[in-house]
Amino acid sequence: MGVWLAAAVGAVAYFVLGAAWFTPLFGRVWDRSIGYDRATGGGRFPISYYLVPLITALVIASVLGALAHALAIDGLLQGTVLGAGMGIATAAASLTNALTPHTPHPYLFGAVTGGYHFVGCTLTGLLIGTLG
Repeated sequence: MGVWLAAAVGAVAYFVLGAAWFTPLFGRVWDRSIGYDRATGGGRFPISYYLVPLITALVIASVLGALAHALAIDGLLQGTVLGAGMGIATAAASLTNALTPHTPHPYLFGAVTGGYHFVGCTLTGLLIGTLG
């Protein structure tokens, strides 16, 4: 399939995972972590709420694709390890970003958001390693 097409597939999978992660799976927990109530919050989120995660999924998948290409990553295990490494780094940054005076439950936010990035990056790396 090629590493770049595999990275594009990984980016789409990462984005779709986010749709599931932040709505039916952990949406209420994430809302609580930032002090938001969807029922009274005014309804729909702005378009940036969807575009920014799509763009960042594309950026992360592109970096994983470039690393996979440069390191000659080949196979499910190598791709998964690469993705998990990127996921740990991204999850750590998520926790750091959560530690603001305006986030009511920063560790909860960090756990939900960091968990998403860990799983999303691992999935993307797995796809790149397997399909690339």
